[in-house]
Amino acid sequence: MPELKEHPYEHQLPRRPARLPKRTEPPPERSRTPDLTLFLFAGLVLVAIVAFVAIPYVVAYLVLWLKGG
Repeated sequence: MPELKEHPYEHQLPRRPARLPKRTEPPPERSRTPDLTLFLFAGLVLVAIVAFVAIPYVVAYLVLWLKGG
């Protein structure tokens, strides 16, 4: 029975599938990252609305807790 030895890892370069045509021109330039400031402002508005609604409840529960009720 042959000895079972682990083979050392050998890196193999990735191969392009044969069914794809060869690239003759460089890839297109990447577009710049999208502008997400609209989402930032929308998130801040949502946080402000939640805080505006939640703060009176928090204050009411705190007053109720302090009065022992």
